[in-house]
Amino acid sequence: MNVDDMDIEELRERLAEAEGNLHAIYSGEIDALLLTDEQGDRRVFTLRSADAPYRALVERMQEGAATLSITGDIVYCNQRFADLVRTPLEQVFGTPVGRYLPPNEGEIIRTMLDHGSGRYQTRLVLEGQEATEVQVTLSSIVLDDVEHRTLILSDISSLARAQRESRSKDEFLAMLAHELRNPLGAIQGAVHALALMNQTEPMAQRATGIIKRQVTHMARLVDDLLDVGRAVTGKIVLKRAPVNLAEAVKSSVTSIASGNAGNRGRIDLVSEPVWVSGDLVRVEQIVENLVSNALKFTRGDGVVSVFVGSEGADAVLRVADQGVGIPAEVLPTIFDLFVQAHHTIDRSRGGLGIGLTLVKRLAELHGGKVHAHSDGEDHGATFTVRLPGIPAPRVDGVEHAANGNGHGPQRSFESRRVLLVDDNNDSREMYRAVLRAHGHDVCDAPDGEHALALLAALDGAPLDVAFIDIGLPGGMDGYELARRIRGLPQGANMRLVALTGYGFPEDRMQSRRAGFARHLVKPVDPETLHRELSALTRAKGH
Repeated sequence: MNVDDMDIEELRERLAEAEGNLHAIYSGEIDALLLTDEQGDRRVFTLRSADAPYRALVERMQEGAATLSITGDIVYCNQRFADLVRTPLEQVFGTPVGRYLPPNEGEIIRTMLDHGSGRYQTRLVLEGQEATEVQVTLSSIVLDDVEHRTLILSDISSLARAQRESRSKDEFLAMLAHELRNPLGAIQGAVHALALMNQTEPMAQRATGIIKRQVTHMARLVDDLLDVGRAVTGKIVLKRAPVNLAEAVKSSVTSIASGNAGNRGRIDLVSEPVWVSGDLVRVEQIVENLVSNALKFTRGDGVVSVFVGSEGADAVLRVADQGVGIPAEVLPTIFDLFVQAHHTIDRSRGGLGIGLTLVKRLAELHGGKVHAHSDGEDHGATFTVRLPGIPAPRVDGVEHAANGNGHGPQRSFESRRVLLVDDNNDSREMYRAVLRAHGHDVCDAPDGEHALALLAALDGAPLDVAFIDIGLPGGMDGYELARRIRGLPQGANMRLVALTGYGFPEDRMQSRRAGFARHLVKPVDPETLHRELSALTRAKGH
């Protein structure tokens, strides 16, 4: 073959290649042309075709969109993609997508390209600029028998920031609850200690009663404040069991009435047995919020009527008062967070505007609903809660156990050996005084290190129970202290009880894992501590 024949053959090959490229362009196999000149500079030519309307749609997306080659080079992207990687659009074309992702994630991208799909979260690598948190989604699409790789970048920095803020809020609320409950526990212990002194002075007795009621009220506000946030965000998990709604309401009303002695209003209860599948603690929370709210807005010697019964397939709780009523314009929003029907400059009726929101969310979590009715100001208000009813349990005694209204072990006055660990000096002093007044032998420590030293000084003499605060100072919290006590010979059979201001469900789970038998949330009635000891036997394992 001579030179002319070689030139002709080369020309034919080049024409065949050009024809193939034209066919690929025509069939949609190529989105752009990437050309390299003699100096090595790359130039990208984006093709325009009948898919222009679809490209216009992609350009208006809020996510960054790109088409990749099989090896990961960007052959097309929209303006949003260029904005996210903070690079001029024309400079993005032809670059490998890995340029904008952390170098150590190269294997992840290669695997996704090989499989043709994948999703993960990361931060974009931007030179000298704050990184953007994104979700990377890669998928494949086949057009005209040609497989393409498509990549979507979703900016999740706002979502990630909101999640971090939510976690920070939860941590703040947990700490707030801890800090509030500690002094409440000390006050409640002091009140109980005063009551044990058998004071005969009427004013002293009255003052003691006032302090006790107000501490209970403050503790309830703290609990509602923490619970409403969890309820609204769906973080409350119900511990369901058959509950006799009539008995639960009766128990709550009796408790409220005893704390309301001498104050406004009285409670009339009419009930018939009706059962629901619910969380007893949360059901009582609904009752306490509605009845306490009704009493708060009842004038003088007005009556709060409470009805419990069945209507069709529903278990119904109805709380009606003769109070100040609810204006018509407020009724549609009465269950919204922080909404209050009546504002007076003296805030005489108090409240945070969260109780009804909590009632609504708890009712909904039980598969029920709540409705408010009022004929207007000075005409009272009626709140009706409807929960799905269930048949009464057939086995005798289930109702008694399910409602937790059974009589516990008979009070025993046998002296117990007790370890009390709490860094709040006032709380520790009051609990120690009350337990000693009941005849128990109490030793105490302000932190974990002192507690372990105290146990070592006892020369292996066994203790019956240890009440341990979780939020201890130093490098050893209550969980770690519990684990260390469990590792000691004298701690193997010791009953460990958490006595703490941390009351979230995850706190309770963590205390169980650490070896605690019980988790008591401050303020704890000192009688509760005494009942813990009275129910305790010296049998091994208790």
